[in-house]
Amino acid sequence: MILTTTLGGFSKVTNYLYGAFHSPGTEILQHRPDAEVGHLDDIIPGLDINQQDEPGFEVITRMDLGERPAVRRGEPLGMDDWNQNMDPEGRMINVSYLRRAIFKGGMCHALRKEGWKFLLSYFPWDSTREERRSLTQRKTDEYFRMKLQWKSVSEEQEKRNSRLRDHRSLIEKDVNRTDRTNPFYEGADNPGLVLLHDILRTYCMYDFDLGYVQGMSDLLSPILFVMENEVDAFWCFVSFMDQMHQNFEEQMQGMKTQLAQLSTLLQLLDITFWNYLGNQDSGHLYFCFRWLLIRFKRELIFHDVLRLWEVIWTGLPCQNFHLLVCCAVLDSEKQKIMEEQYSFNEILKHVNELSMKLDIRVILQKAEAMCLQLKSCKDLPSPVMEILGFSNPGTPSSSRSQDRPDSPGPSASSENQQDFLDDLSPDGNNRHSGATARNVYRSAHVS
Repeated sequence: MILTTTLGGFSKVTNYLYGAFHSPGTEILQHRPDAEVGHLDDIIPGLDINQQDEPGFEVITRMDLGERPAVRRGEPLGMDDWNQNMDPEGRMINVSYLRRAIFKGGMCHALRKEGWKFLLSYFPWDSTREERRSLTQRKTDEYFRMKLQWKSVSEEQEKRNSRLRDHRSLIEKDVNRTDRTNPFYEGADNPGLVLLHDILRTYCMYDFDLGYVQGMSDLLSPILFVMENEVDAFWCFVSFMDQMHQNFEEQMQGMKTQLAQLSTLLQLLDITFWNYLGNQDSGHLYFCFRWLLIRFKRELIFHDVLRLWEVIWTGLPCQNFHLLVCCAVLDSEKQKIMEEQYSFNEILKHVNELSMKLDIRVILQKAEAMCLQLKSCKDLPSPVMEILGFSNPGTPSSSRSQDRPDSPGPSASSENQQDFLDDLSPDGNNRHSGATARNVYRSAHVS
């Protein structure tokens, strides 16, 4: 087989790709050779390809971005530093500093069990130890009430509820093939697998509308690995799913938006490569689908997934930093793709073979540098500013607020993002005044 299946498990999601990405009445597969159509169908089952030009482009100005600055990664935040930023009652102080330190270097593994609860909004940053104990007890009671609901369903009841049957079947299949090479989940009768199963079944009681969709087990697995506790893992997973929910909805709005935004960013950052992909009928960037759907979970070694996710959860240095992570990977691979003149089929194969070969430190350095490069550009096109959450200079923004400890969540405020960027270039060395209109390029947007 030329290529191992990239998204073979995500059938429910991918069944909706055609309706999500293509307008009624368009001719599908008009120019694509049969062999390549079949090849992409292996990558994203059920996907049809629209060879025609996409409707709905916004004309914006291409900017001279100037040089990309050099950046360095830091060391992981340690327990001592974390504890020094906690007051006597257990409230976290200097939250902006902690977020920045985590963004630059991640966390030491010993800190993750506690730190992720703050990054994922399970614990408010300004909560005391006593408040957290009380919160944990309430959440424990709530969790087991929901768990009892599905455990109390009899076989006869389940026979009359196809939705419950389908969820149970999907979860059992996915759990049995999730991270089985990881010692935490390997072997028969593994207690980690039982917890994965129970948490996912309980999530179906928490979110009846979404239930379970293939791929969600990939998002839970690292969280459970870190928490080593059923209740804590569940509520952290709930918070992560709040961010990822649209990725798994039938209308695929989250995936539509992200692929369009990724195309816009890539077009500005590297118009030559963007044009090359378009000429190879790869401008839709469908080969990035899995990256976005489950946040690089199957592209990185397990511990690098932990590092990437905690960096993204800081909300720094901009909105949608994960899209710049995608751009960084593409930037690292573009030379080979273009020099070898890879075709549509070969691009898919090459991207698939990157799995477990990516260097997360290099990728994060490059993605951060891209953010600084774009932020330093004067008159940045408004679609790009909106994607990255940049505010126009001197223009009030409703999203600019104080970085208060009582404003928990994985997203840092715009002001905190701006402070972070300013700190990285205090002398304005990353800025330049020569940003001028060069050409006109098209920015895909979801209509």
